[in-house]
Amino acid sequence: MKTTLCTSCNNSIKNCNFKKHYSSCNGEYIPFSKASECKYCSVNLEQFTSANRANHVRWCDQNPKRFEYKKINSGKQLNTPESVRKRTEKIKQAWADGKYNGIVNVGSTGYKHSVETKLHLKEKALASPHRRLVRSIRKYTKKDGTIVNLDSSWEEALAVRLDNTNIDWIRPDPIKWIDNDGITHNYFPDFYLIDYDIYLDPKNPYAIKAQEDKIACLTKQIKNLIIIKGLEECRNYTPPW
Repeated sequence: MKTTLCTSCNNSIKNCNFKKHYSSCNGEYIPFSKASECKYCSVNLEQFTSANRANHVRWCDQNPKRFEYKKINSGKQLNTPESVRKRTEKIKQAWADGKYNGIVNVGSTGYKHSVETKLHLKEKALASPHRRLVRSIRKYTKKDGTIVNLDSSWEEALAVRLDNTNIDWIRPDPIKWIDNDGITHNYFPDFYLIDYDIYLDPKNPYAIKAQEDKIACLTKQIKNLIIIKGLEECRNYTPPW
C-alpha cells in the first residue's frame, strides 16, 4: 500500500486515508483502531465487513447526524434490505425493458458500457455545469448573504479570507481543458476573483502529488489559474496585483 508523509505529524499515511487525515491533523498522530461496537446503539460490529461497519454507524437510527447525512447524500445508495430489494426490482425491470441492450459482458468483473454509451455519457458530462458532490460539502454564507456549497475546510478558510478583505468572488462555471492524451474534460476552479480575473484552487500536498500531470496541463492552458498549496496560504491569501 503506497503512503504519503504527513508534514504535520511526520507519519506515513496510506494514500487512501491521507486526505482525510491531513485535513484534520493537529500534529499528534493517533493510530486508527476498529471499534468493536457501534457508538450509538452498541451493536456488535465484529459481525460486519469493513464497508458494512461504516454504513451501519453512519445510518444508525440513533446517530443524531443521520438525517443530516441523508440530506447531504441525497440520491446515493443505501444498503438497507428494503432499498436493496427495490433497487434489484428496478434493475430487473430495466433489463426487461431493453435498457441494457448493447452492454458488454466481461465475465467475472461483470458488465461495462458499450462504446456508444460511453460517448453519450461523456457528451452529457461535458455539457453539464454541475459540480460533483462530496461528503465534506458544507454550506457557506458569503458577505453579501449568498449561500454557496464549499467542498472543504481549506475552501472555507479561503472564502472567509476573501470576504474579510472585501474581494468579490464567485464559484465559476467549468472550463474545458485537454489532457496529455488529447481528451477534453471539465475543470471546476474553486474560486474566481471578479475584479482580478484570477481563478484560485486550493489543493493539499496529496492532491498536488497525485494530480501532477493534470495540474501541469491546467496551469499551462489556463494562464490566470493559481494553485494554493497550504491552509495558511488560504488564511492569508492576497492577490498578486
